[in-house]
Amino acid sequence: MEIIIGRNAQTGQLNLTIGQQTKSYGAQNSVPRSVSRRHCRLQLLSNGSFTIENLKMENDTFVNGRPVFTKTVTRDDVVELGGDHYRLNWEVIDQLMPKTADIRPLKEIWTRYEEKTNAIQTDMARKNAIRGIAGAFGTLGILCTFFESLGSLRFAIMGLGLLLTVTMVVISYLDSKNAPKKRKELQQKLRNNYVCPCCKKYFNMDYDLLTRQYDNCPYCKAKFIK
Repeated sequence: MEIIIGRNAQTGQLNLTIGQQTKSYGAQNSVPRSVSRRHCRLQLLSNGSFTIENLKMENDTFVNGRPVFTKTVTRDDVVELGGDHYRLNWEVIDQLMPKTADIRPLKEIWTRYEEKTNAIQTDMARKNAIRGIAGAFGTLGILCTFFESLGSLRFAIMGLGLLLTVTMVVISYLDSKNAPKKRKELQQKLRNNYVCPCCKKYFNMDYDLLTRQYDNCPYCKAKFIK
């Protein structure tokens, strides 16, 4: 991306031009006349730094107080334009920069959510199976009371069956309260963390679908880094 920086000849404001679009910043006559209409060029590099280059030999540009014609700069550098040393505001430059959102960490967040959700479902299925066995054992214990030939063993079987049945009823009652609570906590944690890094809006879809369906955030339009 290339930004042309200069002075608006009519208003004396700072002009920033990207392609065919020009925007003016600051108060009228805030930029001294020593800054020309097309003073210098800022070009964004892949590592996030910039190359600054004068558009005319007679233009004065300073980086950290030293005159330059072309130089690689970062937001930590002090860039001044013209003989009056008009200081370039990096915040104004950032307003023109296309927003990007690195969503790669969201893959692990979604994967962990799915794993924990599946673990809750698996645990409930296992306990349902145990409840079924306990119920069958309880029924067997009751039936055994009709077989006097088993002697005292029938009462032991019936007691064990009833004990298992009562135990699983208690476990079922606790699970009916704990499982929804765990799911709600997982969902809330997901809503807090599975969000756009720029606008913090929640993505209500799995990671694979998100990356297939969108190249930009559907809310703030920041370009995704996948």
